[in-house]
Amino acid sequence: MSRRRLSAWRAAGLISGYRIGLFSLSIVQLTAWTSSALLIGWLLQQVFDALSGARPAGFGVYEIVAVLAGAEAARLALMWAGIVRVRWWSYTSGLLRLNMLRAQMHSGGPDAGTSTTAPGEAVSRFRDDVEDFLTFVETAINAASKVMLTVIAMVIMVSIEPFLTLAVVLPLVTVVIVTRMARSRIRRNREAYRHASAAVTSLLGEMFGAVLAVKSAHAGNGILDRLEALNERRRRAGLRDQLISQLLGRFNRATVDLSTGIVLILAVPAMRRGDFTVGELALFVAYISSLVWVPYYAGQLLARHRQAEVAVDRTTALLPPANPHSLVAHRSLRAPEQSHPAPHPVNSALDRLTVCGLTAVHATSRRGVHDVSLTLKRGSFTVVTGPAGAGKTTMLRAILGLMPAQAGTVYWNDETVSDRARFLVPPRSAYVPQVPRLFSESLRDNVLLGHHDVSGLQSAVKTAVLDRDVAMMPANLDTQVGARGVRLSGGQVQRAAIARALVRGTDLLVLDDVSSALDVETERQLWNQLLADADRTLLVVSNRPATIARADQVIQLDHGITSPPATAS
Repeated sequence: MSRRRLSAWRAAGLISGYRIGLFSLSIVQLTAWTSSALLIGWLLQQVFDALSGARPAGFGVYEIVAVLAGAEAARLALMWAGIVRVRWWSYTSGLLRLNMLRAQMHSGGPDAGTSTTAPGEAVSRFRDDVEDFLTFVETAINAASKVMLTVIAMVIMVSIEPFLTLAVVLPLVTVVIVTRMARSRIRRNREAYRHASAAVTSLLGEMFGAVLAVKSAHAGNGILDRLEALNERRRRAGLRDQLISQLLGRFNRATVDLSTGIVLILAVPAMRRGDFTVGELALFVAYISSLVWVPYYAGQLLARHRQAEVAVDRTTALLPPANPHSLVAHRSLRAPEQSHPAPHPVNSALDRLTVCGLTAVHATSRRGVHDVSLTLKRGSFTVVTGPAGAGKTTMLRAILGLMPAQAGTVYWNDETVSDRARFLVPPRSAYVPQVPRLFSESLRDNVLLGHHDVSGLQSAVKTAVLDRDVAMMPANLDTQVGARGVRLSGGQVQRAAIARALVRGTDLLVLDDVSSALDVETERQLWNQLLADADRTLLVVSNRPATIARADQVIQLDHGITSPPATAS
């Protein structure tokens, strides 16, 4: 399925409607803050004209100064009112991250997203790219308010002195032109910096998750050298990214000195002729100090638009290919959402699972399985076997919808399963992969994994032959397992994952070589316990003769091709 694209401007327009009350207050606060600069400039004109006697003021000098002080105090109050923008930012960043997380956690269906290749890359997109996008939105709002200020200020300044106004505008236009010329370089530099940062984050995550492997291989120096190299690459990419942004920022800010200098130089002859008063000069200087931010924000907007395009492309890559707009879908951050039940045939209890003509090939290696067909009857024990690389794991993942299949159909009780990833989940099916993942929580939390019905917990632990191990642990099921289960043995991790699948009481249990770390006796007990339930249907990958001997049927895989299912003797 081709991936649709969401532009940064479109995403900004959609997200601006979230928490519309806060967003509207933010606009009002920013507009009032910006417009106050017009009032301050006008008041300065009245003060200096009154002091110089160029024209009589409607009020006394002291009254005007008092009004000026009050206006500045009001500006300070408006600045503190900017807290509404902080709140809107907090809510909006939470929404974007929630939408990405929902897509990552969704099991199948049109709302399911695609995972990144590395955890560090995902962290970078959740953290940095969301910040980049919202910075662009905030800059766009600031730029819009400055444009409004510019239009009003230019009308006032043109009515006073058109020639001086033109001299002020020319440097501002130059800034916009220069910034537009640098847009492509800004985008390339930001992409390189984000990729380099993600590589460092990924390596750090892998280091802490593989401490034992590093220690046993005495590879600490090599890992540190690799980290140093990645950090150096990130440093260089960051310098390039920041350098062009800082240069543009300095160039933008330099316009205030240039514009002010032009006004001072050109104002002298006009003041000598009596065409330009001290108060009007004060107004021009005051307005210039505000107008200088127009090219600054215009330049920032152009630069950050490029950065936001990168951010939106990277974040929507985690979302469903056909629905990138789900990034900015509005929803509550507080109320728990009710998950929609998966579509199911009329008779949902498993009687027979049939796979017909399944073909699933990896896009990169072009390896996989071809034209696989099999039938699993309720209560049967089916073993898939074959040499390494034969496609055993690919076959299981394709059946369960965990990877795309190019052809084939799966039937649940003779009813077509249209969305396997959404349908073949608990309470119908549970899957335990070759390398189970545990969280840095207690063993109890790892087995339940959010499952609220704890009535089957002890039974699941016993069936997984984990009960004796639990009894010997310092806090039993409440024992902390450490990062990725580092405090457990490989066999205990496998059996904890099996217990996690069993506690949900599924009809179909799919196990991918989950007894590889078990000794012979523990493995025998495990199969005895699993096969004790005559209604439990097992689809298992294994090359162990003892396991194959107990199977009702054996599926032999070789280079992605299946031999006719054989009934074990």
